Amino acid sequence: MHKPNREDMALTSTKRSQKTSPAPRPASPKEISRIDEANVGRLGLISIQERVPDSFTSWTIDFHVEGRPARLSCDAIPKYGGVPHGLDGDISTALIDLYVEDGCPEDGTLHTTAYQILKRAGLHDSGRYYQNLRQTLFRLRTSTYTASEAWRDHRRGNWTTVTFNYLEALEFTSGDEDLGLSRSSTLKIRLATPITKSIRAQYTKPLDLEFLTSLDRPLTRALYRLLDARRYPPEDPREPLASFTVNLIDWAEACKIVDRRSNKIRSTLQGAHEELIERLYLSAVEYEGRGQTQQLTYRFADLADQEESTLPDSPLIVELAEYRVSGAVARRLIEEYGEAHVQQRLSKFARLLASGFKARNRSALLVDIIRDQDNKYPEPDALKEKATKKKGSPPASNMPTLVEATDEPQPLEAQVEAALKTLQFLLRERLSVSEYALLRMGMIIGQPDPQEVTRLASRAKVEGQLETFTAELLQHLGHLQVTNPGATDQ
Repeated sequence: MHKPNREDMALTSTKRSQKTSPAPRPASPKEISRIDEANVGRLGLISIQERVPDSFTSWTIDFHVEGRPARLSCDAIPKYGGVPHGLDGDISTALIDLYVEDGCPEDGTLHTTAYQILKRAGLHDSGRYYQNLRQTLFRLRTSTYTASEAWRDHRRGNWTTVTFNYLEALEFTSGDEDLGLSRSSTLKIRLATPITKSIRAQYTKPLDLEFLTSLDRPLTRALYRLLDARRYPPEDPREPLASFTVNLIDWAEACKIVDRRSNKIRSTLQGAHEELIERLYLSAVEYEGRGQTQQLTYRFADLADQEESTLPDSPLIVELAEYRVSGAVARRLIEEYGEAHVQQRLSKFARLLASGFKARNRSALLVDIIRDQDNKYPEPDALKEKATKKKGSPPASNMPTLVEATDEPQPLEAQVEAALKTLQFLLRERLSVSEYALLRMGMIIGQPDPQEVTRLASRAKVEGQLETFTAELLQHLGHLQVTNPGATDQ
């Protein structure tokens, strides 16, 4: 049976120690707002194994798509640790999620930070994981995939052949003397054109990112991603299946498991199976037959139906439904946080709307307020009082930006990361990677102030003055004297 290495065990220990509330249950597909590109998930580009030999630099699998032969292959180099595997799946999923969150820019370019990638992937913010992130990014940049008659062109409704590297371009700043990644590193990444083109064509499937990042082991998370993708028909990935059956050897190939002996395959998957059943994603895993003819059937748990049948409607659930929060989501929130907490946060949400807050998605905002453990949403009266104390502040009826609404309860680092993410979204290519790194360091020392520069950038966007704003910002940054960027992150 596969034994996790020290890095894997450390991650599992960290994840478990960080859990201060009951682990989230998987949401039903209709409740999920996040998405994943369907080809990437279905093909399983990244080996689920937590470790592979450096010499494992290529794999090829043959299969059939709609009765026709298809092939998928990967070619990597030993310098970066063989084919993509293990934590690479967490990082690649985080990159797609950040790309979608940024509005799916047509050129496939993503401006972000190393810190943001690790946090979105649910990984620990420590030196070792920045080293792992660098290795992962180089694997994704240098490994070449070829999908022969296996890549779905959603617009045309047919299967095509594509060759690509998961990352087409990678640029970053180093925050330490070893030229590696650190918390201060800013990155410019261009995702593979076939992936971004497919996302913009809306060939996607739901992705329960909260549940995914809560799973303990990299292998479990990788198997979950692959299983969840296979749960959806490739021709139209909208309606999930109740079960999925596959030949055991074929499944080992799909998982990119090195040892294809049937007993080794079963032992490799056993721990992940147990965790997914324990976490109520799967209701059963069934084997039938022997040797290479074995069939493996996964049965997916249907939590939504269970919750609907065991918890009757209450006045609070009816209230939540008025804001388009589904019954299943409402029941889970009440079960996890208690009726008094949910009622209190619902009242806070109503006061926020009454104060003039404009929410693009009211149900999503309400759920986030109920789940908020970091006081991201101060009371409207407190926000108005803060606004009146600032010179030149807008009238009290105008709600602040997201950074302004969240900066008081946050540490400086969180304020800077939130501001930088907003500025990267607004300014995009107007600043280089190194200029974004200088901007980050400037905000850390208060030159400029994170919330002030974010507000000015937002105003410039509305007034069509981003070019002027950028020129003034660069002029300001040019006068900064930052002697040791890495020291702030120690």
